[in-house]
Amino acid sequence: MCVPSMVFKWNPVKEGNSVYLELNNLSDQLMAEGVTAISYHLTPPFYSQVSKRSSVFHAGYPQDIISTYLDPDFMESDPIPDHVMSIGHVMTWKQVIADQKLTEKHQNFLKVSIEKGFIDGVAVPLFGPQSRNSYFSMNFGKAISSEDEAVVRPLIGLAQSCHRRICAIINQAGESLPVLSEREGEVLYWISRGKSNGDMATILAISEATIDTYIRRLFKKLNVHDRISAVIVGLSSSLIKLR
Repeated sequence: MCVPSMVFKWNPVKEGNSVYLELNNLSDQLMAEGVTAISYHLTPPFYSQVSKRSSVFHAGYPQDIISTYLDPDFMESDPIPDHVMSIGHVMTWKQVIADQKLTEKHQNFLKVSIEKGFIDGVAVPLFGPQSRNSYFSMNFGKAISSEDEAVVRPLIGLAQSCHRRICAIINQAGESLPVLSEREGEVLYWISRGKSNGDMATILAISEATIDTYIRRLFKKLNVHDRISAVIVGLSSSLIKLR
């Protein structure tokens, strides 16, 4: 028996809590309708659906596939999640694959997946408030055809409803946000306004070396490596207060 499980890397949500129970209930509903396996990527706003910050719920997949997929380097080679999110509508795995130019890493990922017996499935972009979007996948143990559309459509509705409830749960509980000092918050704000280190040093009446120290601290707290990513995370987390 394949037991549902979830690997969380960024959100303090654990097995047995409200989010897990919602997904477990969804899994039971879908499998009663003929779905053989599902996966759901719970990802912070603006991050890749296959990034190291994604948390993946899975049910119905054999343990060896789960172990292989959850290796960060292998998961990041999955060509399906981010592409279907960028397209914005439901596609089969085969349609997603045919719709893009695959890299060598993508091709290796697909080769391993096929060897494990996963030939086709349904890729679903789920959209929520405040850019809290998730990738959802269903596998039926067979290739998907147009004849399956009537069966698949209501199942997608169940997944979208579940995603909205999860968004509400997370918004109500509040995420574990980094705590910025007053000065770090000021530096992040001025970064969002496009100011250089020299500009910020003048505005805040401190040295450029001190500004550089604050920026390094910000990058570490926000788990980013550049200014654009810092601003994106700051805005999505309400850490940047627009004036």
